[in-house]
Amino acid sequence: MMNNFLLFFEFFSPLSVISVVKKSQRYPKIHRKIARMRYTCIGCVAVLLILCSCFKPNYQRPCLDLPEHWRMPADEGSTLCNYRWWEQFEDPVLNQLIILALQNNQDLKVAISRAIEYYALVGITNAALWPQLTGNLNYNRSESSVSIPLSIPPGVPRIDNNYQASFNLSWELDFWGRLLSASEASYADLFAQVEARRAFVLSLVSSVANDYIILRSLDAQLEISKNTLTSRLESLKLAEDRFNLGETSQIEVRQAESEVEIAAIRVIEFERAIPQQENLLSVLIGENPRHIERGLTIESFQRPLEIPAGLPSDLLTRRPDIMQAEDLLIATNARITEARALFFPQISLTSMYGSQSDQIKSFLTSPAEMWSYGLTAIQTIFDAGQIVYRVKVAEARREEALHAYKQTILNAFREVEDSLIAYKKNLELVYEHRRQVRILKDYLKLATLRYNEGEIDYLNVLDAERSLFDAELQLAQAHADSFMAIVDLYGALGGGWVVDADDIALASEQ
Repeated sequence: MMNNFLLFFEFFSPLSVISVVKKSQRYPKIHRKIARMRYTCIGCVAVLLILCSCFKPNYQRPCLDLPEHWRMPADEGSTLCNYRWWEQFEDPVLNQLIILALQNNQDLKVAISRAIEYYALVGITNAALWPQLTGNLNYNRSESSVSIPLSIPPGVPRIDNNYQASFNLSWELDFWGRLLSASEASYADLFAQVEARRAFVLSLVSSVANDYIILRSLDAQLEISKNTLTSRLESLKLAEDRFNLGETSQIEVRQAESEVEIAAIRVIEFERAIPQQENLLSVLIGENPRHIERGLTIESFQRPLEIPAGLPSDLLTRRPDIMQAEDLLIATNARITEARALFFPQISLTSMYGSQSDQIKSFLTSPAEMWSYGLTAIQTIFDAGQIVYRVKVAEARREEALHAYKQTILNAFREVEDSLIAYKKNLELVYEHRRQVRILKDYLKLATLRYNEGEIDYLNVLDAERSLFDAELQLAQAHADSFMAIVDLYGALGGGWVVDADDIALASEQ
């Protein structure tokens, strides 16, 4: 008995080796036992540490082949895309539509609620890291049967009362990092949902801006079509007068009528498209289909002097979709540890304290007190390979997330390059279309003058009118394409403006 007491005391004594050495002369066998136990314990701890470090893969951002600069020349050193870029257009109606969309769009509210859901899931996962305390209150009244011999001991009443109250405490000791890895994965999932919400904010702002630009372009094309229709009605009246005077044939009248119908058809097409575009914008701002107010004309929008693209590597921290893909990769990486930890036993501390009695008067008194504590370990012995396959599933999902992350980056680079090209070239197209309209106006003026003088036939006038009408429509579309390229470029670059817009959306929910 004395030996066992000394063995226990020396092993856990804070005096460590000094006390053992002093007593080793008196108790040499005990000293050897203590040394062996200490070495065994140290060895077990070392093995545990090695195992924990081996099966927990620490996340490191994958090595990426990033371009050093953009193919199209751009201001790579500036980061001005952190402000509300849509205010550059100086259209108050567009600014108001974007604010309304951030405040009222229903799909955005879904994304906000989903992020709140994942925040709650983080709380559920983290709760497993802490001790779990439950309470139990029970009353039971029973009667024993007298039909069975000796079922009731002498002096024991047939009717029995049982009062019981207890507190149960359990705490899983996360030696293998299973719970901690699950918590890490849940946090990464939450961050991914936040970035998904911001990615939707980016898409929403871009969609509202683009749809408003399309609406103003349709307005411009409708006005061009109406003016052309009015001009062609005048030409038709002139052709009919000349025919009535015998100066021209009926062919010219029919040609003029055909041109009138072409313009009338285009007017109807634009009158159909404009309300549909208004309905689309109404839904984006979270309202029933209605008329949309107008601001500046498409030609009056202000263009930025220079759009800062930043360095290609900046996209990794500026685009929410890239950050979302990386967060999902971090989550899948953590879940590998969570799956591998199932190979090892789940160790938990358990305890119970309460009171139990068959009489209410002695219930909750000292004689009715009961308690227990202990240590439990649950180890899977045979599961037909389920844990192995769980690990394989986790590893495969990590590979999926890794390739998805790399593909997201490639798509981001492509979108920026495409947007830079579109921005540069669409601006050149606006200048060329504008020059073409000026030339065709002169061509129509000269053709009409020479036709009135009888030097050319009416087909030359018709050709000039058709070409000018098409060129004016193409100029209006070129204006829209150039501004939509700006919108797409800001969307492709991401930036701090996304966080600013996200704050506007969150403020509307408070």
